[in-house]
Amino acid sequence: MTVQRFLVAGLVMMMAVTVVAANGNVPAAERLAARMTELDQLSAGFSQRLVDGRGIELRRTSGQLWAERPDRFRWEVDAPFAEVLIGDGETLWLWDPDLEQVTVRPYDDRLKATPARLLSGAVEDLLDAFDVDHLAVDEGRDRFTLWPQGGDALFERLEFIFEGEQPRYLIIHDGLGQRTEVELLDVRTGFDPDPERFRFDIPEGADVLYEEAESSAHD
Repeated sequence: MTVQRFLVAGLVMMMAVTVVAANGNVPAAERLAARMTELDQLSAGFSQRLVDGRGIELRRTSGQLWAERPDRFRWEVDAPFAEVLIGDGETLWLWDPDLEQVTVRPYDDRLKATPARLLSGAVEDLLDAFDVDHLAVDEGRDRFTLWPQGGDALFERLEFIFEGEQPRYLIIHDGLGQRTEVELLDVRTGFDPDPERFRFDIPEGADVLYEEAESSAHD
């Protein structure tokens, strides 16, 4: 399972800030957006696993992520195989050090309808791209379920689970009955990340693959 599939199929995390008081009159999308609005930076470790429809674990990975609004993120898989995905708001780089290969592509409309935009994109895109349900699971824990709008989404639905004021779990369901469960560890917010973290200098001698942007099916 590559980082590129994690991103495009929905394996990225969201950022959150202060908990909004439970209020049945507040729409779920607005409640979730309020958690994100004040957040500009996030870093965390992650542990994630891919599970099939029978609950059998197919793969487990771990690594680190960094994000800064607007539209900048870095996703590093440490184990079992190193991979790096970087976005600066205009360009995406996928670096596979084992293959010494980098894939370069521009941002496009499909990315707006993926969890990647929850990582670092404009909060307004959340309300445009997803229908949101909210459930207070128990005291101190909230679950938000996001259903992508349109027929060209790359996943069926995703769930964010918050414990207190921090996001703790992301569960992504695909159309094949599989799900990816991501746990966030040691979450940090409100710091000044190194801007060079969100740029990628292509190593000398690396194979470079350029991909074209994909437009939305509705365009």
